[in-house]
Amino acid sequence: MPRPATMPSPAVNKTDAAVVEGFTQQRVAVADGALAAQLDTDSGVAKRNPREYAFTYSGWSSEIADGLLKSGSWWNVLTFQENAIRYLRFQVGLMDKADNVTMSKANASSSGIQTGQVLPIAIAVALLLPALALLLLGFEPAPLLRVLVFGAAFIGAALLLTWGAELAQLDLPQGLAVAILAFIAILPEYAVDLLFAWQAAADPSKASLALANMTGANRLLIGIGWSLIVIVGAIGARRAFKKNSKSDKSSRKSSDSTGSSCYSMQLSRLAAVDVVLLGFISLYMLQMLVRSSLTLVDTIVLFGAFGFYVWRLWRAPKEEPEFIGPPALISTWRPALRRTATIGLMAVAAAVILLSAEPFSSSLVMAGNQLGIQEFLMVQWIAPLATESAELIPAAIFAWRQSADEGLGTLLSSKINQWTLLVGAIPVTYSLSGGTLSGLPIDTMQQQEIFLTAAQSIFAVLLLINLRLNTREAGLILTLFLADFAASVTLSPDEQIWARLGFSSLYLILAIGIAIKRRRLFAPAIRDSVMIDPKQLARESS
Repeated sequence: MPRPATMPSPAVNKTDAAVVEGFTQQRVAVADGALAAQLDTDSGVAKRNPREYAFTYSGWSSEIADGLLKSGSWWNVLTFQENAIRYLRFQVGLMDKADNVTMSKANASSSGIQTGQVLPIAIAVALLLPALALLLLGFEPAPLLRVLVFGAAFIGAALLLTWGAELAQLDLPQGLAVAILAFIAILPEYAVDLLFAWQAAADPSKASLALANMTGANRLLIGIGWSLIVIVGAIGARRAFKKNSKSDKSSRKSSDSTGSSCYSMQLSRLAAVDVVLLGFISLYMLQMLVRSSLTLVDTIVLFGAFGFYVWRLWRAPKEEPEFIGPPALISTWRPALRRTATIGLMAVAAAVILLSAEPFSSSLVMAGNQLGIQEFLMVQWIAPLATESAELIPAAIFAWRQSADEGLGTLLSSKINQWTLLVGAIPVTYSLSGGTLSGLPIDTMQQQEIFLTAAQSIFAVLLLINLRLNTREAGLILTLFLADFAASVTLSPDEQIWARLGFSSLYLILAIGIAIKRRRLFAPAIRDSVMIDPKQLARESS
């Protein structure tokens, strides 16, 4: 394999010498444990897109990279590129100037500020300003306009929260980061649902709205979110194939377990923890069809499930986050400045959400009354459009980049957070507000809505039991959701009862069929989620 004729050899410590040695010998095994975790991270990047990975880090050695790429093997690319990037990191960190290998100012500036890192912040701030103006001036426009203004503020605040939460991963232990990220990811849903739960203690009519946003957001997250991520990933893969047909042949051949040309998004083995836990929670929530209240006993069960989730992920190896947009810029700042920015993003966003929750929720109800739309439907479907959109945008970007765990995996985790933390917090809020230990009353409509949401979750979990989701399955999820949505907004209340029960039955019948077909996958999935060390799962997935 060709390599540079000479290499600089300054006096360095053992780790840095290993970097130079690995680069010089053109091999992946750098023989130093300190680099193993970073090596695994970059290995995953190289596997997903070898051509982009090679040219990103090899501007100074394009002839060698070109030669390696002709083989069409991601491992050949990795063999050279992993060691090349190690050396460059060493060179930039410990040498004032290179002896025989140089990086031009143009290449070095590629890591500087880019439009894609600054523009999203400007957009988020622009979404916040109208709501802040209304709050400060005390001006109250028409309810529908207030819904739009405060809904936009939710989107802007959720974007800030997402960026802050991503950056927090650099400074927090793995388990603590998961817990905080889980809370932050669904803070907009908390603001709406818990407000109605608090009001329900004094006004029983609000009880029917307390779970409305949760059921709508959950079904939207699977019906639109999961299917959208797979479709975006398929479009991105097709575009990459056309652009780099030679280097993408192998990934196309392995895109589906059936050997067909149908695109599928593959999760890592560690995602079995999410899939199995989501299945357990969904099965538990089926019994809400015959329950008259959501109680503190449910809180204990759901919070316990989330505690198990955190405990399992706590033991997983810490991976270097893959940042896009503003976090990619802020992560390069000095630690003190970066932490200040992280806290600032999250504090501003949380304040905006808390201040906007009441005017947004009340405006939804008033706008629905003015438009002749059931207030339940306004809370169930309009509110999640604002609260979920900020989650879907970065997940779709990761899917476009063929990063399944950061795309589909993020929405899978969000589903667990909503099912556990959010639902479990509702009885607590109701009890604190009313000074009682009795549970939040659930009427017939809420019973059926929760049952339908649980049935859809079980169906989706069984599709994902093999840790992959293809475009045909995503299309089925989307079609069923759109039919359910259309029925909920067009049928009369009496007809909606039969529609909810009908769609619930359809989901469960399909789920039983999938379960029978994939029954041999249950035991391995449960074993991975409960018994196998997460470090081993992560290692075997890389």
